[in-house]
Amino acid sequence: MLKAILFDLDDTLLRTGTDRFMERYFAALGRFLGPSVDPKQLQNQIVKACALMIEHDHPQLNNAEAFSIEFARLTGSQADAFWERLWRFYSDEYPKLGENVSVMPGGREAVLEAKAMGLKVVVATNPLFPLCAVATRLSWAGLSDISFDLVTGLENMHYAKPQPQYYKEIAAMIDVRPSQCLMVGNDPALDIAPARAAGMHTFLVQPDGSGALQQEAEAAGDLGDLIQGLRSRALPGMSELVP
Repeated sequence: MLKAILFDLDDTLLRTGTDRFMERYFAALGRFLGPSVDPKQLQNQIVKACALMIEHDHPQLNNAEAFSIEFARLTGSQADAFWERLWRFYSDEYPKLGENVSVMPGGREAVLEAKAMGLKVVVATNPLFPLCAVATRLSWAGLSDISFDLVTGLENMHYAKPQPQYYKEIAAMIDVRPSQCLMVGNDPALDIAPARAAGMHTFLVQPDGSGALQQEAEAAGDLGDLIQGLRSRALPGMSELVP
């Protein structure tokens, strides 16, 4: 029986245009930190530190702690000083980046439908950003008023996509088995394959509505298809999982 739905955020519930958004993000962060900071070098350092955080697997540390260690090793900077400036960026500048994103059609309706069914609902965004940044993106998606069972971020997770352990950790945190979860996301490599490896069921979001199954997804379509599957208690290919 299905007990929980995990939703990716960027380009699943929020039309972010992730690649373009990250370009604007690093440019804004570089400007905020001042002329002594090379934005491209900073981007490379942050991306590398995130990769090392995942590669080195620090289960005893949350992602914020593990990232701080790796970033300090790469840059020789003091992590506390960097975080102090980063928090100010997320408070003062990050909210301004929302002007080029938009609500994903059907996103709010899909979340509310899942909650109306009594399912646990998780925002399973890749936890490479602090929770304050995730909260800002949820506000852009028109979801800030919704109470989720879990929102993943740097501070409360010990793994990240594409690690299957990330999905297993979510299941443990909300007290369900992976087999009782449906992961809904738009990225086959980050959302679908590792969730399947963790033992979860999967729905690949394809805004064009093509519905073609890719890379281990049990079903696919746009969010309208997902909503219809929830309402009819007969998700494509997964009808036996829905209470």
